[in-house]
Amino acid sequence: MITFLNKNLFRISKIKQIEKSTSTLLIPAHLVDGLKTKIKQNRNSLVVYFRYLLRTYRALSHSGMLPPPTRLKTEFQREGLNLKRFNFLVDNADWLELGELALAFGKSRCYLFTFLLELDLLGLWKILSEARLTKGVPRLSNLQLSVSWSLSRISQNFERIYYVRI
Repeated sequence: MITFLNKNLFRISKIKQIEKSTSTLLIPAHLVDGLKTKIKQNRNSLVVYFRYLLRTYRALSHSGMLPPPTRLKTEFQREGLNLKRFNFLVDNADWLELGELALAFGKSRCYLFTFLLELDLLGLWKILSEARLTKGVPRLSNLQLSVSWSLSRISQNFERIYYVRI
């Protein structure tokens, strides 16, 4: 058996010196008013609300309670949702965190953001707080996230592994 190991470490500071870049989220039309309300509640900033969602629902996302992959390829939002574009200047670390989750669960970033938005609009955080289930995973941003895939063509196995280290 021959093993090839190519472990490259790419540091954000070495790739590009800017801390923020323009990103786009596609939001279903029926959620736009709710998102605008949440943005107003978070200092009129989609960036602040984006970070709030990532931190608030880490107990769910990092414990693997997001929708599991249903396809080998990336799953996007379903058709016919009349998606609306929201461009914003997001911190690269936040965008990368959402990207890691997206890779691990086989979803697009927009799919996962919309999923978290729907949870928030339904008031899930309040329910979790009342049930005292909000202490599972630290909300701090000092976490190590790793995603790996394992593919065996002979036995036709495919694994997605999401690893969180605190």
